[in-house]
Amino acid sequence: MATKNPIQIDPKVFDPKSISADTHAFNKYLMEIMKGAPRWWEVGAAKYREMRARGETPLPAATYLDSAEQTNIPSRDSGRDIPCRILKPTNGKSIEGVYMHIHGGGWVLQSESSQDVVLQDLANTNGMLMFSVGYRLAPEDPFPAGPNDCYDAAEWLVDNAQSKLGAPLKYVGGESAGGHLSMLVMLHLLQHTESRYNSFDWKGLILHFGAYDMTYLPSAYNFNPPETLVLDKDVMEHFSEAFLPGMSLEEKKHPSVSPLYANLEKLRGRLPPALFTCGTCDVLMDDTVLMSAKYQMAGAETEVLIVPGGPHGYSMYPKATKGAQADKAMEAVERFISSHP
Repeated sequence: MATKNPIQIDPKVFDPKSISADTHAFNKYLMEIMKGAPRWWEVGAAKYREMRARGETPLPAATYLDSAEQTNIPSRDSGRDIPCRILKPTNGKSIEGVYMHIHGGGWVLQSESSQDVVLQDLANTNGMLMFSVGYRLAPEDPFPAGPNDCYDAAEWLVDNAQSKLGAPLKYVGGESAGGHLSMLVMLHLLQHTESRYNSFDWKGLILHFGAYDMTYLPSAYNFNPPETLVLDKDVMEHFSEAFLPGMSLEEKKHPSVSPLYANLEKLRGRLPPALFTCGTCDVLMDDTVLMSAKYQMAGAETEVLIVPGGPHGYSMYPKATKGAQADKAMEAVERFISSHP
């Protein structure tokens, strides 16, 4: 059963007075460390990825776990594979299903190995095999390369998860660009010409602060903190230019690019349950509000968590990080998975 939606019943979550002192302090810290830091487009995407791997950028370097397994799956393109990363429960829990994870990073940064710690926690808490997809990145490989890799991974999991991984595909989800790509994966599968994909019984979407309109919504213009708080419209524009080079405004509104413009009514009765989360101190706030509303309008079971003061990326910090509120996101994911086994 769907939980009540705070967008409908509790407008107080959007009130700045609802932001705790700890979250104000955390956001101030993020703005301080971003101040004066090099931007990826100033040094080049490839070099910036190397700098982040060495811990030379404001956000911390990834922590790689020995419990993770690297693997590859076939691509639609001959002569190349798609790198993927697997994390299984390490606490003795049995694997109940496969969770296809799509990482964020503006379609430019990060990789399938960027979030071992968070994914291992999700695996242990929920009894999931986490399958993180290393899709191709812009600007080296712009649209549609990244989405195509995600589509190929989803189809491979539909066909092979049970036989090769020991459990069926149940969930698809991600953060930021990964939320965007997860929604595109859902649309791709449900509109597929082959019945084994368009009728596949998967359990849900898990979408954290996704970008669903590549032409930008009002929150991108109206959220103006004193310093960049992880993401702002200027940063978004550089990501978009790398991912969608040369696209016109009209082309960016195509549902294959901006899922907010998809006709979900045609999919009524077939949309899987979805969990949307976002913080109110995020330029993508309106993306979550409008996409989740459209999802509900099409009759789909929809849960929404709005976190007062949560910055972009809030769910990706360790759960114990004071003021980040990642624990709220992980608790929402646990509730969602337990109610959609």
